[in-house]
Amino acid sequence: MKRACFKLLLVAFSLLVVGCGDQSQKDAASYQEGLDAYAQGDYAVALKKLQPVAERGNADAQLRLGLMYREGNGVPKDDKQAVAWLSKAAEQGQSEAQENLGFSYAKGLGVERDWVQADKWFSIAAASGKESAINNQKVVEVHMQPDKIAEANALAKGWLAKHKK
Repeated sequence: MKRACFKLLLVAFSLLVVGCGDQSQKDAASYQEGLDAYAQGDYAVALKKLQPVAERGNADAQLRLGLMYREGNGVPKDDKQAVAWLSKAAEQGQSEAQENLGFSYAKGLGVERDWVQADKWFSIAAASGKESAINNQKVVEVHMQPDKIAEANALAKGWLAKHKK
């Protein structure tokens, strides 16, 4: 009896793993179809393909949705929605989303302008080697006092330590 239960559990687990693999492949295909539609200016199809993938946690799809909301491509322009999607992607380590989130804080788009948060996100994106984030960080720091720069650096270091890969 125990042996039969074990085999049943093993089969169920195998089906679960295979099912997850299928979803992952479907998401990859849907993501690519969404990018292709976006590149062709077919924002309705892009939204239809990207949104479900983003809702399942794909950081690249979350970034693309954030940018669609920022620009108003296929959706009403909505900086708060843009920040919500960019934040989800940024928290997962998506460096382009991190840089765009820094931009949102620097410009006050969808959030209150916050130089410390802008500097933090530019610093985090810069840590992955994004040259533009390094340049944006320098621009933001012109508006900051040394104690606020130190605060942003501490926040960025804390985030990076917590999210080590």
